[in-house]
Order: sequence, then C-alpha cells, then structure tokens
Amino acid sequence: MAMAASIKASARFHIDREHPALPGHFPGGPVIPGVLLLAESLQQLAAHCGQALACRRVERAKFLMPVMPGTTVTATLNLDGTGRGNLELRVGESLVAQATLAFVHLADECARA
Repeated sequence: MAMAASIKASARFHIDREHPALPGHFPGGPVIPGVLLLAESLQQLAAHCGQALACRRVERAKFLMPVMPGTTVTATLNLDGTGRGNLELRVGESLVAQATLAFVHLADECARA
C-alpha cells in the first residue's frame, strides 16, 4: 500500500501495575520501561488506525520523565510521506518522551480515522 502524504493520529492508554514487564523496574517504585512505552504506543495507535503499524527502525528516542504504572499517556504520531514519523508521549501537558521512527508502510485508513 502507498504511504499517505501526511498523517496525524493520537491514542490514550495506561499500563497496569500488574503488567509482566514491570517486576524489577523498580521494586518499591515501579517505572514503565521506555521500550514498553514505545511498543504500547504503536499498538494503541494501530488500533486507532485499524491496522498494524510496521515500525522498521527507531531512529531516535528520548525519554524525558519517568512514567508510573496506571498513568494515562497520550501518544501522538505525525507521519510524513517518506515513511518517517515523529512520536510524542505526554502525561497531561508534560512531554515525557519523543521518538523518530521509520515505518515500512501505512495505509490511508489512518488518515481518515
């Protein structure tokens, strides 16, 4: 499928304290690992778009603040026509992470969602 010219999608999610990736991150003060934040963001955005987002590569990722389990995170993805996208994660108004991602493809359904 062809890459859409420009797409912006947003999704909200939270990760429960019982998530299997959390034990050990960190006992007595759990923090969601960055890779889990990225993975859950892409999964939730894909559900919003109605199809999988095939991320080929994380070109850059910066985690600015820790995110605790149960916190609501808003993921916003801006894609350009080249297959690159900028992902921002926010808790309330605070930017907690940002990443530049390269995608294999994305259908136009996301642009209409």
